[in-house]
Amino acid sequence: MVEPQLNCGWQVQQKPPLLTRRFDFGAYAETRKFLDDLAGLSKSTGYYPDLSFGKTHVSVSITARDETLGEADFDFATKADALAGQAP
Repeated sequence: MVEPQLNCGWQVQQKPPLLTRRFDFGAYAETRKFLDDLAGLSKSTGYYPDLSFGKTHVSVSITARDETLGEADFDFATKADALAGQAP
């Protein structure tokens, strides 16, 4: 599968199939807004990535729903970029 255009901040791993990215923010309020917005996206799409976060950063790991990374995985990553104001 050809990978869709992703922001260069995403790391693509094939075994196991995974997309990862760290988002950095200037203040806790920005981090919190991103987490809240990401929760809304997850609720609306039924897609729940693994998250780890600190005061001014969030790491997102998207595990492929199938055996390989697919359109839904890349679409969620692109939407996460947009929520963070970092769309390609």
